[in-house]
Amino acid sequence: MTQDSKVDQIVYSMEVIRQQLDEIEGQIQSLALVIQDLAVTIDFLKNISKVEGNSLIPIGRGLYVEAEVKNKDRVVVSIGSGAYKKSSVEDAIGILEERRSDAAKALENSRKTESDLQQRYSQLEEYLNRVYKK
Repeated sequence: MTQDSKVDQIVYSMEVIRQQLDEIEGQIQSLALVIQDLAVTIDFLKNISKVEGNSLIPIGRGLYVEAEVKNKDRVVVSIGSGAYKKSSVEDAIGILEERRSDAAKALENSRKTESDLQQRYSQLEEYLNRVYKK
């Protein structure tokens, strides 16, 4: 393999890594928003018994609806694939906390992947810098 073809291969690898980093950064942002939304919803459910009259009900992504909570003992929870079930507030909190934990693990894994990719990118960049300084 000639020096030029090796450099071309490294440049291509760097482009692929840059694309992967862009994707990972998007995943990290999405996961952070999911975690934030879950935290707001969990907090609301933990305090639902204190709600009187109209209140701002979180519906996700920083959106709220003003409404009166008539039943403070049961909520409807998504169980996936467009299906929902009625659940006690305590059970719903448990489900949401499990989802938040799963999202936090996914966020941690994404950040690790991002760090690994950044390290690999830096190594390739350093190699190119050494090649061109010669």
